[in-house]
Formats: sequence, structure tokens, C-alpha cells
Amino acid sequence: MGERSDPLRMERRTLESGLELVLQPPPASARSFSISYVAPAGWGYEPRGAEGLATVAARMLVGMPGRRSREELARMLDRLGASLTSAVAPESAEVTAWGPEEAWGSLVEVFADAVFRPRFERDELTRVLRKLRERQLRQQVQPDLRAERELLSTLYPPGHPYRSTGVGTPRSASRISPEALRRFHRSHYPARSSVLVVTARGPMEPLVHSLERRFPSHELCGDPEVPSLLGRARTPRRVNIPLPGQSQVAVRIGAPSVPRGDPHYPELFLANQVLGGRPLLSRLFQRIREQHGLAYHASSELEAMRWGGYWEASAGTDPATRDRVVRLMLEEIGRLAGETVPPGELGRIRESSLGSLPLELETTASAHELAVDVAYHRLPVDFYRTWPDRLRRIRPRELRRAAEEGFSSEHAGIVTAGPPES
Repeated sequence: MGERSDPLRMERRTLESGLELVLQPPPASARSFSISYVAPAGWGYEPRGAEGLATVAARMLVGMPGRRSREELARMLDRLGASLTSAVAPESAEVTAWGPEEAWGSLVEVFADAVFRPRFERDELTRVLRKLRERQLRQQVQPDLRAERELLSTLYPPGHPYRSTGVGTPRSASRISPEALRRFHRSHYPARSSVLVVTARGPMEPLVHSLERRFPSHELCGDPEVPSLLGRARTPRRVNIPLPGQSQVAVRIGAPSVPRGDPHYPELFLANQVLGGRPLLSRLFQRIREQHGLAYHASSELEAMRWGGYWEASAGTDPATRDRVVRLMLEEIGRLAGETVPPGELGRIRESSLGSLPLELETTASAHELAVDVAYHRLPVDFYRTWPDRLRRIRPRELRRAAEEGFSSEHAGIVTAGPPES
């Protein structure tokens, strides 16, 4: 494989506008490209009482960009064999275009229109709000979604950017107007702290020149104020949400943790893999499902973002076994910080985790997500080239020390959502 066909050989540039750009070669056999724009437009920036605004804005960006109608855009993407999508999170919103190499010119033009020139028309807003209300309803009655929402409410005080799930309430959705969407877009999407990420075959200079024309300085503005992360600390508590008519109980246990830039993030990443991050191999799955047959699923996740983060362990079980599953989950969480992981177990989990990296490099779309990660978190461009060595240097005692701080169950909230207890 030549140097320019290695997706891990990324490079960082700065456009004349000041916009940061991360360039990544696609996999050797790929004949497609991806481009993403990541802006400080997540739901953590929403004004109080306007929850759902960021989600609606992100969806409408890719619905009617520039002068195209939704139908015209759909026909164009279908003809090109391409896609234009958006995603939103607490800290950021992301617009992504993917398509064949020969569609670069046409698709990047549409992509720039989505970022800078969306149309927030009332008819389209009505359609998007209808879908948002469907999501609100599902979040209210489905055990997994409801438990997720309640856990974040347990961990974070009102006004904290991580407390919300981004869908808001029927009342907050009713306040979203085209004018509010335009204001939010103007103050967040053209921000100079946004980043561009491109996974495409070179030569690089013509590529950069093409982006300079479509993302000029006059389109950009200042950055929005970062939301406050302060607030009264939440007292750890257990919450049970009765959901009549459901057959399964969703269990969530979690607590605040570290941001992605924390020097001990690699140790905590590996600790999460041991706890519940590796399908079939991890402790939660092995003990709760394989040994005892008590759960439909059991896993854990470490959400390490730029401002902060949290960890979460989850399971789905029968109503009669909810208390036993909670107890077993807490035991495994405590054991992670209270006992040193045996070297053999750590080695198996580590190599399984590293074995997934080559799989991420098989397609343009999946390799592109690594570049987005590097760009948004301001990681070194060789981060994923050095990642395997970094993980292999971690010793069991280092993992345990990190878990004592990053996976503490003393500050954990516990949420169960499902059929009422009999």
C-alpha cells in the first residue's frame, strides 16, 4: 500500500479563512470520498426553553440546501449514488456528504449550501417537527430510551449541556420557528472554530483550492460562547420509572467521567472494554448473560467528549430479575476499580479492541469517522498510528488506578425503566 493510500496518514492544514482542515487518504481500493463539517452547534448551546432546536436545525440543513427543494435534492443524490446527512450531539453538529469520486464537484457544492445556505421554510419545519414529536413519544414510553434520559437527568443539574438528549419536549418544540432556526444557524454554524474533514484521493493542492473557494473567510464569523459546565452537583440516587404495558426492564448505571483530552483516557478506554465494551468477551456480558442468563444484553460505554464525559453500564432484563441484575452490575463496576485485571484477560480484551481498527479502514465512510475524531478533538494526526502501541504499554495496575477515578460507583446514578414492580 502506498503512503497516500493509507487512511492513517492524515495531515492538518489551515485554510486562508482560518478554518482547520484534516485531510485523509481513502482506503486503497475505495473510489469514493467523504467530507464533514463539524460546528459548535450541539444541543448544549440551545437557549433555555428551546430544547430540540439544535436537532431540528441539523435535520433541516440537509433537507433543503441552497435553492433545491427536498424532492430535487433526493433525485440528485439518487442519480449520483451519494448521501447528505447530519448528526447532532451535546457539543457539536456534523454535516457529512459521501459519494463517488467523480461526483466531487457537484456534491461539495450541495454540501457547502447545506452548511451555509439552508432554507428554514415553514412547511419543511412542520414535517421535521412531526418526526421530532414521534421521537419524544418513543423516548417517553420505550424502556431503553426512557432510562437513558432519566440517567442523564440524575447525573447532571438543570442547564448542564450533558443533561439533555436533544429532542426536547412538546412544549419546547412548539416554540421552534423559522426565525429561531435562522438565528441559531447564523450564530453557530459559520463559527471559525468549526473543522472540515475530507477523506479523498489526491492530489491535495487542487483539493484544498476547491475548498478555499467554497469556504471563504467572509462566510465565517465568531464563535459562540461555550455553555457553563457549573452547577450544583447531583446527589447519587436510584430511580425506578414504571412503564405499564412493557415487558422488559432497561437498567442504566452511570456517573460523570473524564474528557477525551484527559491523559488517562487510554487507560479508561481499555477499562471500559474490560467492563462491557467488547461484545461477548467483556465482564458484564459474560457474568450477567452467559453465566446467569439474566439479561438480553449487557454492555458499557465511555462517552468522553471535549468538555467532559460520563460512563454508562446498561442491561435489559425481566421485571423479576431487575434487582439481581443491578446488584451484579454494581459488583462488576466495583471489581474493576477494586481488583487488578489479570494480565491474560487484559491481553485478550486489548487485542480484540485493536483487531477492530483494521476493519475501520476497509471503507471510506468508516475510515472517515477516525479522521473526524482526530479533527474534532484536536488529536495529533498520527494518533491512530500510535494508538496500538499506547494501549499495549498499559499495565494492569495503571488500568486499576485510572478506573478508581474514572469508573467510581460512589457517584453513580441507577435507573430502571419498565413494567411496574408487582
